[in-house]
Amino acid sequence: MAAINEDTIKGTFNELGGKAEGALGEAFGDTKTQVDGKITELKGKAQDAFGKAKDVYGKASDTVKEWADKAPETAREAREKAQRLAEQSAEKVRTTVQEQPVAVLAGGIALGFVIGWLMSGRKN
Repeated sequence: MAAINEDTIKGTFNELGGKAEGALGEAFGDTKTQVDGKITELKGKAQDAFGKAKDVYGKASDTVKEWADKAPETAREAREKAQRLAEQSAEKVRTTVQEQPVAVLAGGIALGFVIGWLMSGRKN
């Protein structure tokens, strides 16, 4: 659980104190005390909001640091996976050529004719 920062605590106390002060001013008909209470209450709300914003910034900053710390490991894992897939693909091609050399040769010749036909410009 995240710790509550000092600004949030002070803001809550100022807000509550301001409400109490405003209520006292209202009870005794003292306009100055009511206004002072409202000012203290608003100050508390602003201080509390500032404290919460600091918490959000701190959490976001921590998340970015975690991502940055994990980036080299993630890149290494992606490179290793790509290498494994390339090796598996090469092995499949090698196996196919060994098991069916005539079919692969015929496919290569057909592909050569198609490429030659496309390159020659005679498409009719």
